[in-house]
Amino acid sequence: MQGISWRIDYVAATAGIAEKAVSCAAERAESYDARWPDHAPLTITFDWVRCT
Repeated sequence: MQGISWRIDYVAATAGIAEKAVSCAAERAESYDARWPDHAPLTITFDWVRCT
């Protein structure tokens, strides 16, 4: 058996920028064969209009 592990990638942000986050998702490949090795890329959406 191969060494199977999960590593979630992350986004580092200051407290002020983190407050602008409105959604996030851990992405998954569409199939087992197309999966990313050891990664779970994140998609974070920020509301930059609130940056005042």
